[in-house]
Amino acid sequence: MKRTHLIANGVVFVFFLFMLIHAFGLHEIRRFGEVGSGFWPLVVLSSATILSFILLIREWRSKGGEKEERSEGNEGDSGGNRIKVFGSILCLLFYVIGMPFVGFILSTFIFILFFIFVLGERRKWILALSPPLVTGLIVLVFGKLILMPLPKGVGIFADFSRLFY
Repeated sequence: MKRTHLIANGVVFVFFLFMLIHAFGLHEIRRFGEVGSGFWPLVVLSSATILSFILLIREWRSKGGEKEERSEGNEGDSGGNRIKVFGSILCLLFYVIGMPFVGFILSTFIFILFFIFVLGERRKWILALSPPLVTGLIVLVFGKLILMPLPKGVGIFADFSRLFY
C-alpha cells in the first residue's frame, strides 16, 4: 500500500512541477505595481508543488505497516465513501451548470451548503456559518480586490448579484 501511495504522490508532484515550469511562460509586461496574468497561476502552482513535495517526503518516511493496518479497517466503509464521491460529483455538476443562470453568489452559497452536507457534516452551526462566510470571502477577494468578473446570472438573479458586485 505504501508503494502505491508513494507512486501516486510522485505523479502528483511531477505534474505540478511540470505545470509550474510551463507557467513561467505566462509573464506579461505590466506597469509597476500591477499584477500580470501569470501571477496567480504561479502562486497556486508553486504552493501545490511545495505541498505535494512535502506529502511525498512524508509518505516516503512513514512506516509501511501502519498504512496497511489503516487501509484494512476502511474496507467496510467503501460504500459510504462511494456515496460521498458520487454526491460530490453531483454537487459540482449542478454548481457548474447552474452558475450561469443563478449567478455566482447564490450558486456558491447553495453548493457549499450541499457539499459539506454530502461530506458528512451535520453540525448546524457549521452548516449555517460556512456558506455565507466562504461565499463572502470569495466575493471579497475575487470580486472586489482582484476585480475578477464573476457570473451574475439572469433576470432577478442578475439584479441580486449587482447588489454585491
